[in-house]
Amino acid sequence: MEFENSASAMTLPKASGEAVDEDRRGFVKKLTVTALTLGIGGAVVECGRFLKPNVLYEPSRVFKVGELSRFAIGSRTVIEGRGIEVVRERDGLHAISLVCTHLGCLIKPVENDPEVGYVCPCHGSTFARQGEVLGGPAPRDLPWYEMYLDHTGALVVDASKVNQKRTKLVV
Repeated sequence: MEFENSASAMTLPKASGEAVDEDRRGFVKKLTVTALTLGIGGAVVECGRFLKPNVLYEPSRVFKVGELSRFAIGSRTVIEGRGIEVVRERDGLHAISLVCTHLGCLIKPVENDPEVGYVCPCHGSTFARQGEVLGGPAPRDLPWYEMYLDHTGALVVDASKVNQKRTKLVV
């Protein structure tokens, strides 16, 4: 009898050990299935993202700024959201960039100073009314952009083309 009791005692730990092994195997199977599912799901999501292009749509660099009558002789008109100013003088019009050539800050036109036309609020560069660098860290003059009148008589600025000769649009 004692022998039976000891034999049954020996089988009990073995049976409970098998139960532990089964629980462990089930856990590992569930973990493996979960990891594979997440991996395949992530790969499918990334393939979907690959098929949809990452494109930043920018506004056109060629745009109308208005009718010629909008710009009186002697006026300096900032075109909001475009980073340019249209200047009309007696001998013609020109469009000048309001983006500092140092680090790309938007510069501010100066109204009351005959020598300084623009000041960069970020790093203190100063520019003449025609865009030449007067001081500060800016390495280059402000660029002028090409301008023309379209077939409807509207004034058009082409900010994709720099007016290297700094010629004015005579109207």
